[in-house]
Amino acid sequence: MKKFITISLLIIIFLIIVLSFHKRAVSHKVLKVISSNEFYIDFNDNTTADTDELVILDDIDIEPDSLSKTDTARLNYLGNKYAQTTLLNKYVTYKNHKITLSDGSDYKKLLENKGYFLTSVNEKLVRENINKAKKLNLVVYNKNTNKYHKLDCKYALNSPVIEILKFSDLPDKAVPCKLCIQNKDNNKTKNISQNKYPRDVYEPYSPLYKDSAIEFYVTDYTKYFYPSQKCLTTACMSLVREINNAKSAIDFAIYGIDKQPYVINALINAQKRGVKIRWVYDTDNKGTTIYKDSVKLKKYLTSAVADSIAAGSVLPDGRKMRDSIMHNKFFIFDNQKVWTGSANISHTDLSGFNANSAVLINSKAVASVFEKEFEQMYSGKFHQLKQPTEKNLNTAANSEISVYFSPQDNIITNNIIPLINSADSYVYIPVFVVTHRSFNEALIKAKQRGVDVRMIVDATSASSRYSSVKFLRQNGIKIKTENRAGKMHMKSIIIDGRYVVLGSMNYTKSGEKYNDENVLIIKNKELASKFKEKFLYFYNDIPDKWLYKNPGAESYNSINSCSDGVDNDFDNKIDLNDDSCNFKLKKAGIIKK
Repeated sequence: MKKFITISLLIIIFLIIVLSFHKRAVSHKVLKVISSNEFYIDFNDNTTADTDELVILDDIDIEPDSLSKTDTARLNYLGNKYAQTTLLNKYVTYKNHKITLSDGSDYKKLLENKGYFLTSVNEKLVRENINKAKKLNLVVYNKNTNKYHKLDCKYALNSPVIEILKFSDLPDKAVPCKLCIQNKDNNKTKNISQNKYPRDVYEPYSPLYKDSAIEFYVTDYTKYFYPSQKCLTTACMSLVREINNAKSAIDFAIYGIDKQPYVINALINAQKRGVKIRWVYDTDNKGTTIYKDSVKLKKYLTSAVADSIAAGSVLPDGRKMRDSIMHNKFFIFDNQKVWTGSANISHTDLSGFNANSAVLINSKAVASVFEKEFEQMYSGKFHQLKQPTEKNLNTAANSEISVYFSPQDNIITNNIIPLINSADSYVYIPVFVVTHRSFNEALIKAKQRGVDVRMIVDATSASSRYSSVKFLRQNGIKIKTENRAGKMHMKSIIIDGRYVVLGSMNYTKSGEKYNDENVLIIKNKELASKFKEKFLYFYNDIPDKWLYKNPGAESYNSINSCSDGVDNDFDNKIDLNDDSCNFKLKKAGIIKK
């Protein structure tokens, strides 16, 4: 009998051990809680919250339309506290977008039953929670500025680095926001809080990098919520300044010009004072362009040539030239200075609404290279009719500058991929779109040999069926999709704190093989270091959830894109006329379907 009992006990112990291991095999520890619906689960059991372990329960609506912004913040505070208690350092199972606790409880159902997110059956409980939270004296603390705000303050809830705390839990270094905490006029505070985003933000003239030969500019789209026809950014101010200072000649090649009166007036006034102005621009084979002011400007600046002049040309091998675009953006002043970059001469690019990089170079040698390219196009040789750029390596102050043009120079294959192949530390890429297969393969190989490869792409292009975003993510490349109204419009790369690549060319086959484009490769350690800091600022400003999926370019996931007056996703629908912006209002019956 004793032997039987002993054997039975051993069997029971063995089963307990097996079941325990099985449970651990399918359950993983929650390492970090960001909010009630965002947390890191240690799927690989390495005790580190890796970026690919972020779980987001999208079906939990943490920003319900029927609650005010402040009440939503109060409710989320309670939900986040509950998540910390319920999930942090606990083992959970994640399957089919469902979190199951160790006792078998459905986490989402618990949140609903506790009234920590709003559903059609728990509104009474949610309202009770909000009333409880009102008694907690909650404030919004900004970790970067060390300021704390009332929940309804204009500056409270828009930053990605905020934390909602009890007033008693504020750190000692916290200081009050003068506009909301110390303002005794409650009505005035209320009016201030209703101004959601500023318009026409002028920045002081501040190049990101400057020496005796170069000024380098990056337009900061995190500061601009609307496009503007005003000259608000350093990049725009520098261009207008150089036009106004030109003495004898301005040659420029642009994709087009639209809603930039400061630039247009400066060019017309330059011609009036005797400056010789010539320019080339893009049209389709029928001579039409989306940039309406290009047509208007030609009435004043008549020495202009459109790339459609070369339409239907026959190449030396007998093939008919493909219909391509003249996508350059460069100006040459007095055969001495060059202004170029990714910015079109438009109200979305030069205003700072879109993120762009640009540079002003004071170098006769560099200007000469651009002048030769301009002369080819001005004489009617566009696209595949052009001759290759002569080998050039130009020294200007602290920089070594190489200049290349598409399609004749095969820039990605011959010049950019070798740089990526030589990278041993990092490759950071803020870019509008990527589709070039060999470029993608070079990035993956760099990642595999230990190089830190990161990318920021535009929301519209990321959702395109031609985009490489999904493929690159599947191969371990860290790609964040921007979530702003404005676009990530740069075409830049920063490599190992030594090289900066910039210009008009997207990293696509068309950019390399067919379009007229210009690209600079600048070797300058200080410039690369400054640009790296700005890239990381943009990268860290984007929430981690956009490492794994893409916000709609015109949706409530992209800041102010439903109120900016721009067709951000190119579907001919703007703001609340766009289904991705008005679906909640339709659901609530506020607007008709």
